[in-house]
Amino acid sequence: MAEKSINGTTLSYEERGSGVPVVLLHGFPLDRRIWKDQVDPLSKQYRVIAVDLRGFGQSKSNTPFTMKSLAEDICSLLRAINATPCVLGGLSMGGYVALAFAREYQKDLRGLMLIDTRAEGDTSEGKAGRQKMIDLARTSGSKAVADQMMPKMLAPSTPKNQPAVAQDLQRIMEACPALTIEHALAAMRDRDDQTAFLPSISVPTLILVGQEDAITPPKMAEAMNAQIPRSKLVIIPDAGHMSPMEKPQEVTRAMQELLARL
Repeated sequence: MAEKSINGTTLSYEERGSGVPVVLLHGFPLDRRIWKDQVDPLSKQYRVIAVDLRGFGQSKSNTPFTMKSLAEDICSLLRAINATPCVLGGLSMGGYVALAFAREYQKDLRGLMLIDTRAEGDTSEGKAGRQKMIDLARTSGSKAVADQMMPKMLAPSTPKNQPAVAQDLQRIMEACPALTIEHALAAMRDRDDQTAFLPSISVPTLILVGQEDAITPPKMAEAMNAQIPRSKLVIIPDAGHMSPMEKPQEVTRAMQELLARL
């Protein structure tokens, strides 16, 4: 584990390997442990950097943030450790941060990986759902949020066929501080819709989604694929919203194919 003081907070990250920097951003309410099965194989050829976003995992922070400010944190970190231009990958909320990064710091980007995520902003119904979950985090804490989210996070077959994956995921979600959960929900609720920006993404892009993803279903990935000029769509069978944990080898292979194209 490494740490760096960035924008008034300390960001924690894991770094392995050398070569082209490949930066991995986790989703909500998660941390960099979701990438454990990608870090090792990718680090044999590349410099892999898995970051705990502000407030998550080992990056302890009580300050609110936006998707844009999280992207700024990542850019500042990568410049500080001489890891630009990079290939940036993000799952779910990490994908929102990756899109915000692509919009602000195109020169720092060599490739993009958008995993189980979407470009659209929240609908009014979606915003109301975020607010309900903020209230739940305030009154009942992280475990209540994890319990409510859990049924949607994995493919229906995963808990039965891979109980260890379901247990790991539950543990990671329950470990997320309730205050960070609140901040993240507000930041996601208020984030920009990036749909109009997609055609300007000029770097090679992998769009990957679990076939059974109930949160950001394949049709959202297909819509991004239609808009981003140099993109390739990969749909992973028998995976839900957590494809890197559910089908790690298939996800790693898709990443390696993108990286080989650079």
